[in-house]
Amino acid sequence: MSGYRTLHRIHPSNHDESSPLLPIWRVLFSPCRSPSFQLTHQSPSLRLLAAGASNIIRCYSLTERTNKDANSNDVLDASAMRVECTGCLVSKEHYDIVQNSNDGETVTRKATLGYAALDIARNYCGADTAAGNEIVAASQMGGNTVCVWVRLDPILVERGVTDVSDGNGSSIRYIQPHAEFSVNSATGTTLAVRPPTLANYYSKRDTDVLVAMGCANGAVILCKTGILAARPGGDNSGTSSAVVGDSSSSSESITIMSNSTPGEIVATVGGGHACVMSLAFHPTIPNSFAVGRKDGTIDIYASAATAGDLSFRRMHRLIHSSYPIRALSFSQPDGALLFAGDDDGKLYSYDASCNNETTNMSAPVKLVACALTAHKGWVMHLAPFSDGRRVATCGSDRSVRVWDSGMGLASSAPVHSFEGVHEGLVWGVDCGSVVGAISGGIGAGRAGGEKLKLISCGNDGVMQVFSCGE
Repeated sequence: MSGYRTLHRIHPSNHDESSPLLPIWRVLFSPCRSPSFQLTHQSPSLRLLAAGASNIIRCYSLTERTNKDANSNDVLDASAMRVECTGCLVSKEHYDIVQNSNDGETVTRKATLGYAALDIARNYCGADTAAGNEIVAASQMGGNTVCVWVRLDPILVERGVTDVSDGNGSSIRYIQPHAEFSVNSATGTTLAVRPPTLANYYSKRDTDVLVAMGCANGAVILCKTGILAARPGGDNSGTSSAVVGDSSSSSESITIMSNSTPGEIVATVGGGHACVMSLAFHPTIPNSFAVGRKDGTIDIYASAATAGDLSFRRMHRLIHSSYPIRALSFSQPDGALLFAGDDDGKLYSYDASCNNETTNMSAPVKLVACALTAHKGWVMHLAPFSDGRRVATCGSDRSVRVWDSGMGLASSAPVHSFEGVHEGLVWGVDCGSVVGAISGGIGAGRAGGEKLKLISCGNDGVMQVFSCGE
């Protein structure tokens, strides 16, 4: 299809060309809105985060442009993107190094294994589909340290709202985590944030944003982050006039931190099985998630109907593969399908739509299609499209492919395939949408329709941006 094109190549900011690029293991578009000064432009921007074998998680703004720079090797198409690095997320240790040395490159040179797992969530409970503070959680490779950052909703920043817990005057360029803790048994390679947007369904005692981490013994550990989760009827500032990120909030400050201890374990689920390779929360059913394991099994857990502490029970076990499940995700926006990719190159699609009428995933989950040769090698990662009709995958065969999420998988024929997009493994892929021209700034009506973008990252240390059939 002519609408699928490679648009832009992104190199990490301030890279020293004399040294090799470090691998990028995960790249994600943010579900949160962009700053107002960008949204008022004719071409709105996407927020992007990239993590890999560096001490830094880089934050980018991507904006469409039509003026091609003929002298730039990064411009592959007339519809190339304008890319700006808007900040760097670092651990507390590395933040102190930056503050003391005044040299950001010192951080990148310090020995580290980088961040192997990354997830982003929108901390909001309300009708606005773009409002809310951005929560970023990441775990370090080869260790058990988890860092959690909070970036305020641009509307709050524009109005001068401050974070009352941030009394240290964080650097605009380098941002230290609001919470940092260790989970001794976690592998550091799998992590997922429980969706705060489902706050209406959570217990009133359950006030924290939770993260789930996988362990080598097959368990999934859910921990408190110490970050206060958005709840209906309050804006975390001691008033009850709004919810966190709501544009109607008139408070001058908000409280980010809860009274909990970061890293406090609230549940341990599914121990005694094969190592956890992937995790995915259901987007609409509260406290429900899927686990992909090293032996090829997929377990689906849901909250048990018990009072008091949070507890889970296994609702389904899917046993169609015997290879590690590295790629796992529910479809957007309703989780009607569950996609899974294994190390044999197969891509599975399961029908979970019957569970949309339940609150505990008790309805059947059935295999509906399988692409037997989705990739010639491992399926490294996958990303469902926001339109619910397509899913993107990336693999060890250096390719990124787009699939029809229905029965199109059965033919093993992708809608489109981008071949040789990276040198070596393609570690991650994600899909984001740019809404067309916006008039009147934030809160105004949207026109022009969604323009879907794909992005991939790989062992070569660069990111590639693709258009998706616009």
